[in-house]
Amino acid sequence: MRSGAWTVRALSPVLLPRWFCDSGARPAHLSLQRSVRFVSTESPSTALPTHARLVICGGGIVGTSVAYHLAKLGWTEIVLLEQGRLGAGTTRFCAGIVSVAKPLSIESKMANYSNSLYERLEEETGIKTGFVRTGSLCLAQNQDRLLSLKRLGSRLKILGVSCNIIKPKDVAGLHPLVNIHDLVGALHLPGDSVVSPPDVNHALAVSAAGYGVQIYEHTSVNHIVVRKGHVTAVETDRGSIECEYFVNCAGQWAYELGQSSEVKVSVPLHGCEHFYLLTKPLSEPLHPESPVVIDMDGRIYARAWQGGILSGGFEKNPKPIFTEGRNQLEIQNMQEDWDHFEPMLSALLRRMPSLEACEIQQLVNCPESFTPDMRCLMGETPGIYGYFVLAGMNSSGLSFAGGAGKYLAEWITYGYPSASVWPLDIKRFGNLQSSRTFLRHRVMEVMPLLYELKVPRWDFQTGRQLRTSPLHDRLDTQGARWMEKHGFERAKYFVPPGKDLLALDQSKTFYKPDWFDIVGAEVKCCKEAVCVIDMSSFTKFELTSAGDQALLLLQRLCANDLDVPVGHIVHTGMLNERGGYENDCSVVRLSKNSFFIISPTDQQVRCWSWIKKHMPNDPQLHLEDVSWKYTALNLIGPRAMDVLSELSYVSMSPEHFPSLFCKEMSVGYANGIRVMSMTHTGEPGFMLYIPIEVSYIGFDVGFDLILTCAYHHCNHIPDMTQKRISCP
Repeated sequence: MRSGAWTVRALSPVLLPRWFCDSGARPAHLSLQRSVRFVSTESPSTALPTHARLVICGGGIVGTSVAYHLAKLGWTEIVLLEQGRLGAGTTRFCAGIVSVAKPLSIESKMANYSNSLYERLEEETGIKTGFVRTGSLCLAQNQDRLLSLKRLGSRLKILGVSCNIIKPKDVAGLHPLVNIHDLVGALHLPGDSVVSPPDVNHALAVSAAGYGVQIYEHTSVNHIVVRKGHVTAVETDRGSIECEYFVNCAGQWAYELGQSSEVKVSVPLHGCEHFYLLTKPLSEPLHPESPVVIDMDGRIYARAWQGGILSGGFEKNPKPIFTEGRNQLEIQNMQEDWDHFEPMLSALLRRMPSLEACEIQQLVNCPESFTPDMRCLMGETPGIYGYFVLAGMNSSGLSFAGGAGKYLAEWITYGYPSASVWPLDIKRFGNLQSSRTFLRHRVMEVMPLLYELKVPRWDFQTGRQLRTSPLHDRLDTQGARWMEKHGFERAKYFVPPGKDLLALDQSKTFYKPDWFDIVGAEVKCCKEAVCVIDMSSFTKFELTSAGDQALLLLQRLCANDLDVPVGHIVHTGMLNERGGYENDCSVVRLSKNSFFIISPTDQQVRCWSWIKKHMPNDPQLHLEDVSWKYTALNLIGPRAMDVLSELSYVSMSPEHFPSLFCKEMSVGYANGIRVMSMTHTGEPGFMLYIPIEVSYIGFDVGFDLILTCAYHHCNHIPDMTQKRISCP
């Protein structure tokens, strides 16, 4: 690429239509939409409605998609508010690629729907969206990447997506610029497409307005009014709008908007700079239907753009932005940083060597928002009924917007979407994941991971130890290697003395890992002797009432009969109106009107929200999260009964302590332990819920005895998932 061409130029109108760039008049095709209630608020004197049924904040492609799909479902009295101009945020800079090659099936479903939606929008609205079904090529430079693409392709075929693994020579036949010499194969997705994001955004807005949606620009949302746990109004810089529902589609501003509400809403996302370059037309212009190239091993993507190339990537050292908050109303092209972009430029030239001779038109630097787990945020917020969020698209906003808008509109309308979106539900996060420092550190890892090869059991390395068991340090000294679940550190295996910790930690493979035999020894110990698993991360609630209110609530929510004798345990699930599972739980009846509820670690917010949502307004009915009050130990194996009998001086035989039974007793030096004859592993054993203030001594005394009862030295405390999979 000729260095003399590295001059900043205005972005092409194809990406940035004039009505986004200029402060002057809009083109005629936009101003004509006033007849369908598209309200252009060029003057602050334009009055807002005082009432609406639903208000959407955010006029990017996500917000307009939600408005479009709600209107299609028959909603009226919808108001969409945009603090600047429509699409002047991240949508304005989007690279325009719509690909179904996503890590989760639900994400691929959303992208697949978006593809079909953007294609039919042109016919539906008469507005050109720039839709071209180019297809895409996901390249593999090594066998592990190729295996990963084969796995992805198999999953996509189940969803009905056309795709196939092709050889390097086939790649050359599909794209004339791609250097194939270091490739071992590729995944070809012929259904992927490219579009003009601002035009798609405009088409969605015009169509929504045609159905009656009122759209107001230059209107900032200050905060959301909440009364008795329900949304009641939206306060803006130009007045208040009373409403029943609010949807936060504010993109980069979604976090701040959540924090500025009367009742703070956790929207865990953070921005990073994202770079891509635009070239001038090549000497032999690249055909607009040339497939998108996704070279994850090179950390780059590229597509045809006005006879040239648009190419960006996800670098190893991203630059977080807006660390002190966001003030600008519209996102502008940020400062160029050629030194930072150089690794991606070098990767592009290796993949497409002929670009050495082309001229660069511009390096674009725009913000993208990322979440702590690389998945978007969707759904109703916990604790505030009627407050929905759709944000944090992790640089896939265009691919997700159509499908995500559809599913959220269904969620708001019917109470549930037509597909399972649990992996994207905002209730998977708690307040712990909303610290600005945590988010800043985590997104610096998330952005590179978008193109990183992820093998089974990979884990995040940043933002760790948000929550730990009281026994964490003791387990760590015994060789525990850690994994994270919902911010909680859990031991995945224990390294015996003499093993190379660094080699084990760096063992990443799709095949037999280096720690396989270690886990095998732990499982063997569980089946032949006795082991203990720290399960303190599990969610724990206590539901109490003065009368039978607690029982009646659980009888309504749960699938099984909870009217059991005191001390009995019931494995059950909390169901929704359709008979589907909302969460899995074990319920212990502690007394006539008191219940102890145990749920998986990552369902803490979801389970709490589901119970609170259905609790009657009764001051005598009380729900308390006691997760932090107890250390939970799972004692398993054929010798578990002997160990616990010796520690408690009570016979733990089935005749005296039947299955699925709970009793408070003393174990070792610790009093007030809730001992339960159940496990979560498939092996015989007991659960011990130990008050946190006596967990140290309870563990130390018990573990000393466990060592004497084992057939061999047993300092293994296995991860329960590995143990459960091993059971017949």
